[in-house]
Amino acid sequence: MAVRGSKQLSESDRVWLDPKGEPINIDRAWQKSDRRIALSRREQAMLAAAGMDGPDAQWYVLQVERGSDSVVDKSLEAANIERWMAQETIVVRRRGRFGMMRPTPRTVPFLPGYIFVKVVWCAPCWHALTSIKGVVGVLGGGERPASVPDSKMLKMRADVEHDPEAIKAMIKSFQPGDEVSVDDGPFASFPGVVDRVDDKGRAVIEVLIFGRTVSVDLDLAQISKR
Repeated sequence: MAVRGSKQLSESDRVWLDPKGEPINIDRAWQKSDRRIALSRREQAMLAAAGMDGPDAQWYVLQVERGSDSVVDKSLEAANIERWMAQETIVVRRRGRFGMMRPTPRTVPFLPGYIFVKVVWCAPCWHALTSIKGVVGVLGGGERPASVPDSKMLKMRADVEHDPEAIKAMIKSFQPGDEVSVDDGPFASFPGVVDRVDDKGRAVIEVLIFGRTVSVDLDLAQISKR
């Protein structure tokens, strides 16, 4: 019901109050909002620059808040950042119908709290990356964090997730005659030479043991180039 004699307030006459009952300066609030939007756009531009593929792009490790792995991964995907969140499938027992326990497969982070990203290093890019909600920082810190070699990334992806593309790339990276070091197993730390590589990700390595050459069959994830 309209009140006789009341005056309709214009938008300019309105007074907005904060939760404490204090008047809000609308002009100042809009200015702050504009600055936040501009900052967000600059960060988006820096993220786009960081994610550009090229010879300068390298792998780094982001440290994320506990339980934020999937959220950060989706934010990186939206920014077109190449990334790898190592995952594994575990079996958990859940109570089903009639109270019976049944095994249920579940995919979980293999290295919870860490996500690998392939980006071009620059200070503004790091600022944009660390501004993503859930990101704690970059492992290594300092002016320029340590990068992870491509060969190590291939080995991890092949070993942890049995990634077919990673296995193919790793197979191509080793050729007969390559000098290698054994990183894992009973022959760890011994030098060797690649004799042959099969299409299943295994290789025959001529390992020098106590002055004698011995042929051993190893997974490519167990060796690295010298």
